[in-house]
Amino acid sequence: MIPCLRGYGLEVAMDRREDFRIGFFGDVRRAKAGAVLFERVVATGSLVLREVGGDRAGEISAHRFLGSMHVTPQEIIKTAGRRTAVACRGRRIVAAQDTTEINFKGRDRGRKGLGPAGDGETPGFFSHVMVAVDADEEDLLGIVHARIWTRSDKPACPRRSRAIEEKESIRWIEATARADDLLSGAAQLIVVGDREFDIYSQFVRMSACRHPVRVTWDALPASASRRGACAFASRAMALRLPIRQR
Repeated sequence: MIPCLRGYGLEVAMDRREDFRIGFFGDVRRAKAGAVLFERVVATGSLVLREVGGDRAGEISAHRFLGSMHVTPQEIIKTAGRRTAVACRGRRIVAAQDTTEINFKGRDRGRKGLGPAGDGETPGFFSHVMVAVDADEEDLLGIVHARIWTRSDKPACPRRSRAIEEKESIRWIEATARADDLLSGAAQLIVVGDREFDIYSQFVRMSACRHPVRVTWDALPASASRRGACAFASRAMALRLPIRQR
């Protein structure tokens, strides 16, 4: 169970290991409370607070901690990202990213803060996550970046009339920039993206890291020569990674 801590909801030992720290949240007691909550998640293998808490008092304590205005997803993601950066030092890293839709079809009663999901009707939200993988050992090293958002139920302006910063596509650029900054200690950084990653604004911001992309269409200029096309293809082949299906 998670014992109660008067005023903060979770009691923790003063020597709580740094391995389980998920953020500072403006107060050392909240930092320790987050560490013990995360440790309980790992121990139980569950995200259901009733199971994580161990009993009713622990469940209420966990709800109180997560409901604090000081406990934010951004703080947790940044803390986890710094831990990932340490694990990536000196390794060849593949930073893989994709978007997930979480919808609550038939389960949205009493839930607040949701927006239309992919079908434009079902309540839900979206999460774009990037993780770091050791390119040689294929070990998952941790999270690099995550963006969580809900769509507005108001009609959006035409896509071509909006700047990239006003589009959901900015999530790919933000994740790549975060990886480039956070994983600078890696021996090599390879950022991987799906077809939605095939964005002009992404490539004009390209850094030293490699960007294998599943292209949406042939982006070779119509005026390019056959020799230029071969060079382009050779460069693309050099970025190909072996993938083993399991």
